Amino acid sequence: MTFYLSVSFLSPYWLFAASAILIPIAIHLWNKRQGKTVRIGSLRWIEESASSRLNSIKLTQVGLLLLRCVILLLLAAALAEPVWMQLDPKKVSKKAVVVSPELLYTAALQRIKPAIDTLVKQGFTLHTYTPGMQEITPEKWQQLSINPADSSINQPQNYWRLLPLLSEKYNQPQDSVILFTSDQQRFFAGTKPASLPENITWIPVATETETTWLQTATQLNADSLLLLIGHSSRDNITYSSQRTTLANKSISSNGKQLNFNLSGDYIQLINDQDTSQVILQKAPFQVAILSGKSQQPEVIYIKAALNAISSYTGLPISLTETATADSSANFIFWLRSDALPERIKEGRNVWLQAVAKPTAVKTSVTLNTMPVKIHQVSQAALAPNESIKWRTATGEALLTKQENVYYFWSGFAPQWSDLGQSAQLPELLLPVLFPQPDFTKYDVRASAENQFMPTARTPLQASINSDAKQQNLLPWFVLAAFMLFLVERFLAIRRTT
Repeated sequence: MTFYLSVSFLSPYWLFAASAILIPIAIHLWNKRQGKTVRIGSLRWIEESASSRLNSIKLTQVGLLLLRCVILLLLAAALAEPVWMQLDPKKVSKKAVVVSPELLYTAALQRIKPAIDTLVKQGFTLHTYTPGMQEITPEKWQQLSINPADSSINQPQNYWRLLPLLSEKYNQPQDSVILFTSDQQRFFAGTKPASLPENITWIPVATETETTWLQTATQLNADSLLLLIGHSSRDNITYSSQRTTLANKSISSNGKQLNFNLSGDYIQLINDQDTSQVILQKAPFQVAILSGKSQQPEVIYIKAALNAISSYTGLPISLTETATADSSANFIFWLRSDALPERIKEGRNVWLQAVAKPTAVKTSVTLNTMPVKIHQVSQAALAPNESIKWRTATGEALLTKQENVYYFWSGFAPQWSDLGQSAQLPELLLPVLFPQPDFTKYDVRASAENQFMPTARTPLQASINSDAKQQNLLPWFVLAAFMLFLVERFLAIRRTT
């Protein structure tokens, strides 16, 4: 069995003491200065030759100078606590290529296969980006390469949550990880990690996928249904409303034939192998807006957006500016400075505006078209179970949700943002008012790299392997420095004599 031998330092910061070699060099140059020569008689008229002046800058006693420098270097290395390590080469470093399932099991694999093959030839092992980080055998990789299965991901992983597992497995500076994942938004939910370990190279891969789902359903009368169908692609999300009858059981959307059926209080939409379902709304959707005097500008924009949603989709929405604990409101916009009563938010979704001190920012938010400017945000520490629904281009949380309460950290008025005057506001509010429980898995829009990639890099510090055979070299370094010191003293005294 072969072993890898190396010298490591337990206190490497003491190596800065090696700069002490400047001291003997400085003393050597200072002591080299010639004494002042006083010429007498006719000698004072004789000019010094050029060769004599040049000889004055030649180094002398080079051996002693080098010996003194080596002594100081050995002492600095001894202070850094050197150890001689004997390691199994398999434990010296780990190199891995980690690939997410939506790339392994779809046609997108062919685009990254040449790069992966090259890395495998260089000694990288191949793993899946899943909680277990399972290794892919050469036989399995050969099978996937020849016949990649083009399958959809029904329950996408949250790749931000998997990052700590990957970092823990490859936690040494000498480790090297190449991570391939899709750039689709559905794989990045919750709070983005603040940093990425410096030994992990994350490569986002552009993937083309389209999804169709049922966003909401309303029963207009005994035999009439209004279905709101969502469609997502790499570029955007669009919604289309379909009127049909309960007896029809089938609709056409974006050139595809979709089937639906009623199961108790739920209505299901069947799209190939995927089924989406929502609660069947049997009465107009009730929205209550409760505001204080200072929030009246916000109310104007919210009402306009709600009217646009109702007009565009045909969904019946009823607005009121009063609500009580026993009212029929499905959704409440609480735009008041006093605290929200607990009895009001029970059994319904609630929207709360920011009350923390605002911070000026220069950023934007984008849904489908042009970016919309955000001028101010109010931030607070997120709760462990609080998820981010809207995020700005620079990473700030704009809309979060905890249980059934939405927290909006900006505003619609011009001093807060340009959202109130944007045509995108109805599209942003629609999935908030009519949430689809599994919306995350249908959102296949591409994320900008600066939105999901951690902005900072975390440096890693080498740790001593517990399985390594170690030998303390400090006594040997001190002994070598002492022996060289004796030699230096002998040569110096001899030269003086």
